Amino acid sequence: MIAKNRVMILDAAYDEESLKDAVEAVFREFPLDLDGKTVLVKPNILAGEPPEKGVTTHPMLVKAVVDKLKAQGAKVMVGDNPGVFGYGRSEKAAETARISDAVGDAFVHLGQSPVKTSLPSQDVPCVMISNEVLTADLVINLPKLKTHGLTFYTGAVKNTFGYVVGGDKMRVHSQAVTPKRFSQALVDIFSVRPPDLTIMDAVVAMEGAGPHHGSLRNVGKILASNNAVSLDAVAVTMIGGNPRSILHLDIAAEKGLGAIDLDQISLNTEIVPIPDFKMPVTFVPGVMGMVLNRFLSKWINCLPQIQEDKCKQCGLCVKHCPTKAMTMAKKSYPKADKNVCINCYCCQEMCPEDAIVLKGRTLNFIRGSSR
Repeated sequence: MIAKNRVMILDAAYDEESLKDAVEAVFREFPLDLDGKTVLVKPNILAGEPPEKGVTTHPMLVKAVVDKLKAQGAKVMVGDNPGVFGYGRSEKAAETARISDAVGDAFVHLGQSPVKTSLPSQDVPCVMISNEVLTADLVINLPKLKTHGLTFYTGAVKNTFGYVVGGDKMRVHSQAVTPKRFSQALVDIFSVRPPDLTIMDAVVAMEGAGPHHGSLRNVGKILASNNAVSLDAVAVTMIGGNPRSILHLDIAAEKGLGAIDLDQISLNTEIVPIPDFKMPVTFVPGVMGMVLNRFLSKWINCLPQIQEDKCKQCGLCVKHCPTKAMTMAKKSYPKADKNVCINCYCCQEMCPEDAIVLKGRTLNFIRGSSR
């Protein structure tokens, strides 16, 4: 019997043979009955960016997984609901990310058949989820190892937020308005259909201002597990963090969705931390951060600010702000109202020009004093 909290860490590079070998090793460790089964492969297609930007799951990994599934007789679908920036444009985003070319006719538009799905949540009682997520025999999750302004880290559990169709993500943010409440809603969405297998692209990770505009780090790893929560715990430990500091992982563990304490996780090899991995500016490290990130972020968190030399006044940040905190007067630049902003940072995440930075003097002072 396979241990529920088993995580593999494998060496890999972006070349066909290396990824094929890694994928073969994963399926030997976590065998699935695939013959005749319908399998949804869910990569991270955050926005229409080419693979070299490190924003999306690399198409070579997606192809290696799809080839393996087809060879085992599976009927494969590949798709994602990109961020609100990509609403109604998933084909274009997948084309730019070169994922649709890599998987051919297996690519599907997940936003075409939404199903209203109940959640055990006071903030978000229901959400629109792609029908393919609910009806596939198996779901294989292909996240990317990256940081995130709101959740600090984005990986396996966060990738399932892509179950939610298009603009409904904005509604989730507008109803779950604090980091803790959003994390609870995120876990509720994850629990609708926990993936049967997760294979994380950590060959090249993103640090700093992720998930869209951070810096790239060569890590050279593939992580895999039949439990997405435990995989995330290992990934967070690899980047020098404490899994308990990531709210949605702490909540998921408390709900019995996976172990995040390393002594409860079976590993094939030792975890080697990535030195000096940069977390987003919204994250406060250490014991003080465990308290501040959880309870006081609303009062000490950063506010989005526009870099006018980069801004092209496209208005996407205004259009996609869940609470309408971002406004833009005619012939002016966007501006965030601190009294309305819920610090979800969708504006920064979706800005195509990397024109939004997060600043907060109180937070920066606390961060400095905690070192």
